[in-house]
Amino acid sequence: MSLPHQILEYPRVINIGSIDNEGKGMLKRADDKIYLESHAHRKRINTIFGGGAIVIGVWLGASAELSSQYIVPAIFTLGGVFWVIYGLFANKKYKIFELNRLEGTVAYPDHYFNPPLKGKFKDLKAVISVSGNIDGYADSEYLKFVNTFKPRKLDLLYTFYGSDPKKDWSFYVWYMDKNRPLPPGTAFDPYRQQDFERRKAERFPKPLYPSNIPTPEATPEQQKERERFWKEW
Repeated sequence: MSLPHQILEYPRVINIGSIDNEGKGMLKRADDKIYLESHAHRKRINTIFGGGAIVIGVWLGASAELSSQYIVPAIFTLGGVFWVIYGLFANKKYKIFELNRLEGTVAYPDHYFNPPLKGKFKDLKAVISVSGNIDGYADSEYLKFVNTFKPRKLDLLYTFYGSDPKKDWSFYVWYMDKNRPLPPGTAFDPYRQQDFERRKAERFPKPLYPSNIPTPEATPEQQKERERFWKEW
């Protein structure tokens, strides 16, 4: 079942120390317009994985005595070569996760060498996938995006390896509700006033998505001003 476009619980908090514009950190931008992550680190993982597969393939091939035994080594080697090529040459600019708060759009990585998938956030389908351990009990939960922007007969869901899928999804929904204040976290503090002034100029329109928790303004004064607008409706 798809997750509702709803703030389910108190969201993941984005602090200013999480933003890394120049280094190897994932989060590149977080303000009142754009939230941007780079997922290019997965390319490095593919390169390492491919290199390991090549080593295994060569080792198995060297150990094989019959021609029929070369099938498995060949699969490992050729698969490893593909993953190394992909890891080295796939465009890292394609491996992004971007939320555009004002335009209401989302972009996230497509498979292999394809450019990012992009569409309206309100149309995005997300699910929580639960993996099991060796005893058959539920183990880890992952947030996954179902491809709704470029439908294909056979497709894989894009997985987000976060610590808490519901908190992550609640953050995405809150951030993408441009009629609400910015989510909690010091990363957004420099932009709260201008975001407030934008919504005030628009006469504080009603939220786009429901919420299970309060989402007040940053200050009591701002909260009173917003409530006064709503009472005048």
